[in-house]
Amino acid sequence: MATAPKSTYTVVSCHFGELDWITHTVKQIDKYSDHRVERIILVDQSRVSESELKQLPRVSDVISFPPDMSMVEILGHDHPSSLNRALREVEFSTSHVIVLDSDSFPIDTSWLDYLTPVTVAGDPHYGSLTHPCLISIPVGAVLEVDFTEGIREIGIDTGRLVGLQLAKMGMKVDFSHPTPAFRGHRGHFYLNGTFYHHGSGSFVYSDDERISRQVTWGREKFFREQVMQGRFDFTKRKWISTRIKGIYRTLMVALRGYH
Repeated sequence: MATAPKSTYTVVSCHFGELDWITHTVKQIDKYSDHRVERIILVDQSRVSESELKQLPRVSDVISFPPDMSMVEILGHDHPSSLNRALREVEFSTSHVIVLDSDSFPIDTSWLDYLTPVTVAGDPHYGSLTHPCLISIPVGAVLEVDFTEGIREIGIDTGRLVGLQLAKMGMKVDFSHPTPAFRGHRGHFYLNGTFYHHGSGSFVYSDDERISRQVTWGREKFFREQVMQGRFDFTKRKWISTRIKGIYRTLMVALRGYH
């Protein structure tokens, strides 16, 4: 556990869709964090939820930006642009900034103790890349990281090259490698199991079919209800049933674009 006691944190996260995930995430941060998390800044990508977001614990600022349509055209969302804008426009008073997805949150009080001076989540599907569900960096690096790098050039998603960027700055980058939740079917743990990332939590609310077709409301509702109750596993029988449904859905998508 390498974090120095003097480290302090500002959390930055982008909200999209309904309020359930971001509300749960912020409440979990508040519940499982001590004085080291000084404030939370939310980017309202829905652009209609400012008043509700401001009522959440530790939230000091809610900001929004006009949509980056060039990024939306590529990805179906402008998550990387929103993170870049937030990091460049906010004046930070803490030693570190923690970037989190809106469905990514601590589940144990020791999560902060596992953060080193530079901690990044490994992408669960591509181990050499990073994932924006959990990135903790010194304030001095926020103007240098670029969550859009590689998106236009090689077609990767938000923040996958941030770890490499930090390493090129001469920083020692510590990867938090994911371990699967729900028997490998949904979600991942980081930081020695003290932190959970659901993944695609807001996809069902997207108007872009490239995003919405990746999840179905029924399956998402089931997993969301489990997570909100602090459950991250299910019975073997339920696992088999879920696997069969997932295989069937994959086949339907491949055969006729069903979602």
